[in-house]
Amino acid sequence: MLLLGVAFLRGPLAMSAPPAPAYTRPAVPSGAPPAIMPLSDVHPGMVGEALTVFSGTKPEMFKVRVVSIVENFIPNQAVILVQAEDARVEFSGIAAGMSGSPVYINGKLVGAIAYAWSFSKLPLAGVTPIESMLAERKRPRRVTDDALVERGQWPASPNPAQASAPGEPRLQAVSVPLSVSGLSMAAMNELTEEMRPYGLVPMRAGGGGRRTPVPTPGRIEAGSAVGVQLIRGDMNATAIGTVTYISGDTLLAFGHPMFGIGEVSLPMVSGEVHTFIPSQASSFKLASPLAEIGTIVQDRPSCIVGDMTRQAAMVPVNVRVTAPGGEPRMFRAEVARNRRLTPVLASMVITSAIADAEPDVTEMAVTVTSKLNVRGQGTVELRDQLFSAEGLSPRALSASHGLRAFGDLLSNPFEPVTIDSMDVDVRVEFRRDISEIVAVSLPGDNVHAGDTVPLRVTLRPYAGREYTETVPVTIARTMGGQVIKIEVASGGMVHPDVARPESLHGYIDSLRAFYTPASIVVSLSTPDNGASVRGHLLAGLPQAALDTLRPGNQTRRADAFRVADRTVFPSARMVMGRQELSLYITDDTRGRNR
Repeated sequence: MLLLGVAFLRGPLAMSAPPAPAYTRPAVPSGAPPAIMPLSDVHPGMVGEALTVFSGTKPEMFKVRVVSIVENFIPNQAVILVQAEDARVEFSGIAAGMSGSPVYINGKLVGAIAYAWSFSKLPLAGVTPIESMLAERKRPRRVTDDALVERGQWPASPNPAQASAPGEPRLQAVSVPLSVSGLSMAAMNELTEEMRPYGLVPMRAGGGGRRTPVPTPGRIEAGSAVGVQLIRGDMNATAIGTVTYISGDTLLAFGHPMFGIGEVSLPMVSGEVHTFIPSQASSFKLASPLAEIGTIVQDRPSCIVGDMTRQAAMVPVNVRVTAPGGEPRMFRAEVARNRRLTPVLASMVITSAIADAEPDVTEMAVTVTSKLNVRGQGTVELRDQLFSAEGLSPRALSASHGLRAFGDLLSNPFEPVTIDSMDVDVRVEFRRDISEIVAVSLPGDNVHAGDTVPLRVTLRPYAGREYTETVPVTIARTMGGQVIKIEVASGGMVHPDVARPESLHGYIDSLRAFYTPASIVVSLSTPDNGASVRGHLLAGLPQAALDTLRPGNQTRRADAFRVADRTVFPSARMVMGRQELSLYITDDTRGRNR
């Protein structure tokens, strides 16, 4: 059970954002890149070598043999089938994390290991031809890093080569292990569900492998472990694969897409492999990120492309958790910029902070104050009140208005928005101070227009006796002679009447318009229509006025809008539920009786 609501706040929520980590370009092999063997020269029976890291950071060779060529495995791209002939790979199979491992024949680069079968009895792999990968390197970039951040694209559906179910008998993209540390079990479970369609497998590993305060980027070469970082700081989530090719400042890896979202701007890091973990279902590399080495700029069907001269921007998320009788605890992390992904990752950071500070899985009332620092627009501050009977899950928190505003701002229809940071203050109380609205009544059924009537709201608390709140409600004189609907609901279940915004400023104002669950909202509505005109609401309009505002000879016209007369009453407890009744209102001015 979850209850939430939000209110706009004024006043500072002071938290300092962590400084961006220092960035130094890694050492790369000198000299010209390797010669290329075109797909037309590859034939079954050829023997070659592949490079990957089995432990540590140094790539090692293992033998492979070409089995066959599968044309048009994905549109306009073939795949080369190879079989590993190495005791280590024969034992483990093609492991998650080997995506991108380069394959050479006669010293020439053929492509990257990218595909495999689950539960295969042979270490068979699908290799993406290097020509397909090099074509992505040459693809011109259409937009700037800032525009990518503002646009925050996300795939509508996973790449077909990634979307098959585990164990399905088809060649599918080799899973990418998502090295995770610092996340709670609930956040891990949520992350697993989010990433499963894209072949990313969250697994706990070290917290970044940092043996020194500022890790050095070291040397990056073909076969090295490389990662795409989604969260870093007190929490970490990094997708680990393998480098295929390096030329100048450009790096190609994975041999298949990560998310398949085209142009991106995500942090690229070096990695360390702790060990191979053999599994009958799917073996994997247990790995950790080391140091930032650049930015992933393309996420395409045949590979990801990294630029070692760029440093990607992330969103700092600073969380302060306070519980009764304890000192506030601070957590600092940064999450990748993406209008769909960022709120999800931020919710995992926040829930993990709460779970670490207050790990009890029990009834809790949580107040979450979110401060979004919007570049050029100031701050948007929202306060959510939530109740959960079994601790706070990432999915529940992601439904809060503070986190929803994050995604809404990034996807607003008016102008690009960049959120520079998010500061969150969390206050936890271990109580079940919540009541449910179970009944609504009036002292009689003869109600006159203009009357103020005592509306009796019956509430039932958890493990307590029912009690009644009397709420005075004034019936507008314009409601005479009509049947009205009276709705009584928790403020967390009611959205205020807001006109369609006409600008970013109006859009931000609409995000601030919410009621709190610690309130009872009484709404009176009639069959009469209203209209939304250029960001303003007009109520109680006759049909003739609506016809004038909504002419048939143009598209830009007023929107029909049912406007409710609302009254908000504070409650000593959080409230849930809703009740409603219908009532005829006597209009004495016309001499009409019920």
